[in-house]
Amino acid sequence: MKLLRVVANNFKLCAENFTISFVPTGNKTTADKEFELQEIAEDLYVFNTIGIIGKNASGKTTAVELLSIVYDIFTNFRINSSKSVFKFIEKPVTIDLTFYHEGTIYRYITDLVKNENSLDSTLVFFKNEKLYKREYKKAHARELFNYDKYEEVKIDISLPEDTSILYLILRDIFLRGVYRPSDDYMYRDYAQAFNTYKLLNHNNLNIINKLLKMFDEHLEDIKMINENKYKVIYTNGTSKEVSNSSLYEILSSGTTKGFGLFIFVVYSLKTGSDLIIDEIENHFHKTLVENLVNLYKDKSVNKNNATLIFTTHYCEILDLFNRSDNIYICKYDKAITLENMHLNYKFRSELSKSNKFYNNEFNTNVSYDALMDFKKELMK
Repeated sequence: MKLLRVVANNFKLCAENFTISFVPTGNKTTADKEFELQEIAEDLYVFNTIGIIGKNASGKTTAVELLSIVYDIFTNFRINSSKSVFKFIEKPVTIDLTFYHEGTIYRYITDLVKNENSLDSTLVFFKNEKLYKREYKKAHARELFNYDKYEEVKIDISLPEDTSILYLILRDIFLRGVYRPSDDYMYRDYAQAFNTYKLLNHNNLNIINKLLKMFDEHLEDIKMINENKYKVIYTNGTSKEVSNSSLYEILSSGTTKGFGLFIFVVYSLKTGSDLIIDEIENHFHKTLVENLVNLYKDKSVNKNNATLIFTTHYCEILDLFNRSDNIYICKYDKAITLENMHLNYKFRSELSKSNKFYNNEFNTNVSYDALMDFKKELMK
């Protein structure tokens, strides 16, 4: 299964027909096909990486929260891990998803409606579900979103209201997308990291040893004894057994973040599950971020067509992108909008993207007037 496009309406403060596309719109060079794009069917390409950039409070987190809902549906066929997103949503949210699965392109439309009669204020029902399909052929690559040629899939089976009909197509519960928010607290659950790696059916945990050494050269290994007890082994031969909370106190913040995130990087690359990271620069220094992005561009590592989606304030990282149609500029005026750098700005991909941001050609800089007002207040 591979997501091709998301269109949403009534989601938080987003504009109507809020759209995130995984499909290239610009020309595809030989180099792009090698490093920037992945071919999931004959002449059907999606991005290896997608960057969402914007200034503070522009709506970047809202954009990836939408993706967390989409992948929750693809994974659990219900709103489960992303249900907290609906805490302050009152109107029905309409999502329109296009995805590829086993030789067929599907279009799935549903309204997500909170159940007002439930004690659980975040219980979400699927209403007005529609599913359409079209067998994929190479000739269809340029008209993926021309839905006139799709035929409706008739669903005769009745499912619970909180369960999507996508279950009937995808069947198995599988972690098809992972959302990692910017909140540091999420990375303190070491058991979650170990258990996620074990989902790969790896009895050999050597990769954890290699991973830890990237962040702390004094650590030889960490072994999980149980969900709240760990054995920390140091390179000098000493070791100690600690609880989850004590482990957090022993490890540096960078090691905790790195361990908690890179386990999911491993899972993503090994399974082809997409990985969504909010504020990627909050986790690591520049070099490590750049190397993380490049892992997804390297087909010898990214063998299973995983896509990395991330938000950032750090515009220099976008100079790693040879394309511009996989870069979205997030803005918030009367509503949150996403502007595609290629479609909205006709940007030449070989030019420095960071220089364009520093020159404020996309209107993403911190307000100069607000900065001056703050400075004047300090001078009083």
